[in-house]
Amino acid sequence: MLREAKDAGFEASGAWLRRRFVFCAGRVRADRGLTARALARAEADQRAAAICVLCDEPRRWWWCRDRFWWDEDDLSPQDVFALVYEREVRRQRRLERAHAVLGTRSRPEGPRREPVPRELRRAVFERDGGRCVECGARFDLQYDHVIPLALGGASTLENLQILCAGCNGRKGASP
Repeated sequence: MLREAKDAGFEASGAWLRRRFVFCAGRVRADRGLTARALARAEADQRAAAICVLCDEPRRWWWCRDRFWWDEDDLSPQDVFALVYEREVRRQRRLERAHAVLGTRSRPEGPRREPVPRELRRAVFERDGGRCVECGARFDLQYDHVIPLALGGASTLENLQILCAGCNGRKGASP
């Protein structure tokens, strides 16, 4: 899991001619620092790719898109950049939705999508025998779209199935 390191940054140390910029995160401090020129180069590079600034097993600190991050999962620089970029996109979408709601001066009315009709739910329940189609459980059942609505699926008898919460969660977590 990638987490933002809000207490991380570079601190200047040394005299004017021998000045170095040392990465610090909380109580952790890098052994060596960067020159002003190397820091400026790294600052430019971190906008397009994640840069590992400190490894202190099992944790690694990254500089990516003007923020510092840490992980304990041996993520690659490409993984870190992708996760950071995805967070930025989500944050931007959330802001756009908030501004849209503010522009309407009211909350959006009704559900975000139409509920599955009762008759269709009953037909799916009877077809699947009132059990999870994956494991056969009869507890904590949920209606699942085989092809998600977001990917063009429909609320039809052929595209709906019954899954228990555990199977539905595992299905949603798979790529």
